[in-house]
Amino acid sequence: MKEMEVMPDILDEPPKELLRIRYDNTFDIEEGKTYTPTELKFQPRLDWDADHESFYTVVMICPDAPNRENPMYRSWLHWLVVNVPGLDIMKGQPISDYFGPLPPKDSGMQRYLILVYQQSDKLDFDEKKIELSNADGHSNFEVKKFAEKYELGSPVAGNVFQSRWDEYVPELMKTLYGVNE
Repeated sequence: MKEMEVMPDILDEPPKELLRIRYDNTFDIEEGKTYTPTELKFQPRLDWDADHESFYTVVMICPDAPNRENPMYRSWLHWLVVNVPGLDIMKGQPISDYFGPLPPKDSGMQRYLILVYQQSDKLDFDEKKIELSNADGHSNFEVKKFAEKYELGSPVAGNVFQSRWDEYVPELMKTLYGVNE
């Protein structure tokens, strides 16, 4: 994550372990590697050294929106699920449903992080559900402030990968926001 400049851009220190991310039950994400939005369009399966009696928060962000040179929307929220019991994300409380990378055309390479935080217990989150079509709810998400607000500490697991525009992005933009790219 240091080589990808996640520290100090987003985190003060790296997660304790590398998060295992599997997309479409066919391939695992390798830290720092590049994947297309087409490959990452469906919610992945995550695996980390979870305590099955604990609750977790899972967050996916893009710190490079709209591009790495001018990240004025840092960080763009792509996924947020809280009160995840052990590894069972489907039993967690979704605040923002998953949507994959959607880097704008000519934006170059963008970084994407998936982080897992261990909660002290099942928590009451006062965040309202963010609809996928609500761009305002997704832009400028500050993961450090969110973690501080709920006393989540440092992430227990995380991974970073990159993506750049492909032909799936206009389709996703139209679906989410009703706009052509």
